[in-house]
Amino acid sequence: IIMLILLAGCAPHAREDTTLQEIEAISAMKELTLVEYRVRKIVKADDEGPWYKIGERKILLSCTAFLKAGIDLSSFGADDVVYDRSAGTVSVTIPHAKLLTLDIPPSEIREEYDHVTLLRSSFTVEERNALLRQAEKQIRESVPSLGILEKADENARRFFESVFTKMGFSVIEVQFE
Repeated sequence: IIMLILLAGCAPHAREDTTLQEIEAISAMKELTLVEYRVRKIVKADDEGPWYKIGERKILLSCTAFLKAGIDLSSFGADDVVYDRSAGTVSVTIPHAKLLTLDIPPSEIREEYDHVTLLRSSFTVEERNALLRQAEKQIRESVPSLGILEKADENARRFFESVFTKMGFSVIEVQFE
């Protein structure tokens, strides 16, 4: 009987230690990527040139960008989780999702069209790079309208609900800062 009392008395502490270990493991991840999108962008330049340059030059570039969105867990810790093991409830507060990376690999950049008349020079590497920077800027600006951040928030909610369900909690509340 004494052994059963001791075991029963120690069991909640063991579960509580496991909960703290799980929370520490999550915060150790620093970043949690939840969504990856692939965006195709077309960039067009039509350079008429100043009045003293005769002719025209046009270029059309296409590129594919890979966007990853998720949450920054660098500030996440045990203070962001309030739980009651006996009631099976947990409330976790996490930051909203943000764009973590935007990558345009050189292998995903294509020149679709290039037209330069005889009296004009081709587009330089610097001019092409400027066009690609413009494409990257436009993609960054379009992130809110793509729904990538909302999808990442939804996936974050599901992730934390799944983690805490597996830890034995039955009532899980996920809040965003």
